Amino acid sequence: MQSKEFKNIKISGLACAVPVKEVETDSFIEYFGADTVGRFKKATGIKARHLSDGSQTASDLCYVAAKALMEKNSLTGEDIDGVIMVTQTPDYKMPSTAYVLHKRLNIKHDCLVFDVNLGCSGFVNGIYILAGLIESGTIDRALLLVGDVNTNHQVSGDTSFTMMFGDAGSACIMERGEEIVRGMIRSDGKGFHTLITPIPGARFPRAISQEGSVESKMDGDDVFLFTITKVPKLFKEFYKEFSCNEEDFDYYMLHQANLMIINQIAKKLKLDSQKIPVSLERYGNTDGASIPVGIVDLCERIKENRTLSFITSGFGIGLSWGIVSFQLDTRNVLPMIFTEEYYEEGRNV
Repeated sequence: MQSKEFKNIKISGLACAVPVKEVETDSFIEYFGADTVGRFKKATGIKARHLSDGSQTASDLCYVAAKALMEKNSLTGEDIDGVIMVTQTPDYKMPSTAYVLHKRLNIKHDCLVFDVNLGCSGFVNGIYILAGLIESGTIDRALLLVGDVNTNHQVSGDTSFTMMFGDAGSACIMERGEEIVRGMIRSDGKGFHTLITPIPGARFPRAISQEGSVESKMDGDDVFLFTITKVPKLFKEFYKEFSCNEEDFDYYMLHQANLMIINQIAKKLKLDSQKIPVSLERYGNTDGASIPVGIVDLCERIKENRTLSFITSGFGIGLSWGIVSFQLDTRNVLPMIFTEEYYEEGRNV
């Protein structure tokens, strides 16, 4: 069973960056009508998102977040032993986007660098992976970078894809310390087709316009059913495995899929709504970065200087779902960064 208590792990910093460009959901009334947009906002909770203008990529946002976080912690590239980028919107088909960030952040050669192709559960899986690497002694300090950006925000007939997803990048510093990270990871490849973008890939090497298209597809009903059954069950397994309960955590930070899903999970777990922060209203569904975005948004709003106990859960594409719990000092969480910066050199290779 993929469940583990990782000892001597510290999450010593968190930062997020989003594009300056803000798009309100109401701006789509001219395309879909007031009734459709109104129902969408009520079901999802999304009133606005920050979107790339086509120049910024996930790595640009992660770079800005990582640079600010390293400066705050007085770290240079010589202090980083690992760079892990979790994204489903890489800069290139190859090499891994983590290498682009390794270069831009001027990190030493003696460093473990790789990408993880994962979406909604990306932050949870990233914490789990790095906690294992640190506990094993493979590395002492690493950057976990999680982000996704759609550089082509076109209006389509699918209201979910048009109005749901926002762009964001995050950076998290994990290192050897005196704290504990607990985690559970689950996967079910039988649902690989539930959320899918078939291209570019070996089975669909070219974009061909035809019936049974190769565009991104999502089976909303299957995703909803999967989430409201598997995720609450995993929380109960987590409580039992690690001998804990709701009272042990200050906040439950769930993947910001949509408000309906979050409310259903909360109802099944009988959670106090005050313990479940929601950032959808301001940022939309930011895929793998939604948990760190939610934490940054929360810390800005509560304005408290103290150590918080978080239990976080990511779920979605794969199908994948997981939980990690950890402590985080709010003084080590940077305010949201709004940026127009992008890597021009990266477009001229």
